[in-house]
Amino acid sequence: MTAPLGARHRATKDVEDLTVDEAVTERFVRVAGIRIRSVAGMEQLREQMAIPGRKGKKAHREMRREENRRRNAIDRLIESEGWDKPMPLRTMRGFSGAGGGRMASVARLPEWRATTTQTAGLSPYCIGAAAPMLGTPVGAHLFTGEDVGFDPLSWMNAGMITAPILFVLALNGFGKSSLVRRIATGTMAQGHTVLFMGDVKPDYVGLTRAVDGQVIDAGPGAAKINPLAVGALGSIIPTLVDAGREDLARYVRDQVHSRQVQAVTALIQLGRGSVVDDYEETLISAILTHLYRPSLEGGGGFTHTKPPLLTDMYAALDHSPEELWAAAGADDRVQFRDITRRLRQALKAIVDGPLGEVFNHQSTVPINVDAPAVCIDVSKIPDGQSKLKAAILLTCWSDGFGAVEAAHTLADAGHGQPRQFLVVMDELWQVLSEPGMVDKVNALTRLNRQIGTALILITHTIKDLASFESQADVNKALGFIERARAKIIGPVGPDELERLGGVMSFTNTEKRLITSWSTTPPPTAATIKKITAGQRQSPPGTGCFMLKVGEDDRPGIPFRLNFTPSEATSGVHDTNQRFSLRKQSGDR
Repeated sequence: MTAPLGARHRATKDVEDLTVDEAVTERFVRVAGIRIRSVAGMEQLREQMAIPGRKGKKAHREMRREENRRRNAIDRLIESEGWDKPMPLRTMRGFSGAGGGRMASVARLPEWRATTTQTAGLSPYCIGAAAPMLGTPVGAHLFTGEDVGFDPLSWMNAGMITAPILFVLALNGFGKSSLVRRIATGTMAQGHTVLFMGDVKPDYVGLTRAVDGQVIDAGPGAAKINPLAVGALGSIIPTLVDAGREDLARYVRDQVHSRQVQAVTALIQLGRGSVVDDYEETLISAILTHLYRPSLEGGGGFTHTKPPLLTDMYAALDHSPEELWAAAGADDRVQFRDITRRLRQALKAIVDGPLGEVFNHQSTVPINVDAPAVCIDVSKIPDGQSKLKAAILLTCWSDGFGAVEAAHTLADAGHGQPRQFLVVMDELWQVLSEPGMVDKVNALTRLNRQIGTALILITHTIKDLASFESQADVNKALGFIERARAKIIGPVGPDELERLGGVMSFTNTEKRLITSWSTTPPPTAATIKKITAGQRQSPPGTGCFMLKVGEDDRPGIPFRLNFTPSEATSGVHDTNQRFSLRKQSGDR
């Protein structure tokens, strides 16, 4: 007896040699409404799998389908509690067939944001702030596990923030530098250039070398920096003149002069320990103008491609030319020398002192803004020379901004592609702790939006910005946080959050969450066992951060930074190398 044509077709559409007769139908059984092969049917299929060629391949495909049908049959049998009754087939998009409900496309569930009172009864489908995936992936949302993306350039370009400034604050050892390296890596992947202007520890040398960037060693016995070169900003003036862009050339000359005056006054303030007087700043400007005047006109004869040194400034001031008398308000040479005595002493101390060893030379390694990353390593400067370290950091920041502005100006003149930059200013407290430095850093950080540069300011505590004798300096320093359109707060104590409350808002839940990250519980027996086995433990709050955007009461975005396998094995995030080396030497 022959089965109906439809049954014969269903039985033989995948394996050609099967015929549906009385003998063959015994090789199929129905379990939970699904027709699967019996033991005899499986033996026949295995025999066909052994046949070489096209028939054997078809049999292999049929075996995979048979395995899926058996799994579905088992699932149906469990769901039907052992009863063999027809049920719609379950798929990844629902149940197909009669009475099913399969969806061709799965729609996204609606989301609401409201207070807990308004959303009563909707839990657990309501969460706090959403997890945006815009920019560099910085981690996973602490509660939902969604990916969180952020970097100041991407958010600025998308119109999410009005200025590309990020302020990062957290206690040391909780992954603050690792987060900045992740943001920097994502920024480089987008085709932008990252400048680590003054790496104190160092934290960013490894990453810079890993991406084939430029590493410059600065300090005594290393690369020299001429603060009057202003990041080679003046060297592009001949190119602008040759291109017929005299307007841009005039603008660059003014910028070079302004930055030179700012750099010299900053060095004098650091060396002297007091603010430069207004007439002294005017005199410094007049000296620089005199040095750039042609020799035939009685000037120094220096050019922007070959800028003067600090010793040239001192020599010009010591020579006391008559054209400088008016700038000092002097009537004769004797009066001029009397008025400028303190300024000459300050310049002489810089030229012949520790600062002169670094700054009284032409720059030996110019910044290459075509590299994916540039890192100026100042970690070799002894900790006891705080003024030297602050001076180098400030000069590096000035050089970095000067190099960025040179690249933008060349692009405006048609001699390069428009580009964007990210400047990382770490260890902010080491500069701000010196007298008069708040104004200098304030001036450096105010123009970053106009020159297409994102800025990351990093420090450990807001105390660094509020520990000045002058309330005016305190207000200016706190303005760094207020101008930052995005803030990332890591593990800190409750007192720190109270101080931050003056410039940004936190909910009570956020305060408890952030302070819990900074608390390390006592080690348990299981933890001691892991430590004894050689497994170094990380504090529970390591990698946890809160992203806050805006000044209103909207909730922040809590996330945890997780390393990818390539990051974990690269070693660029290992800031405890000294401890690792010590352990390795002990093992040997």
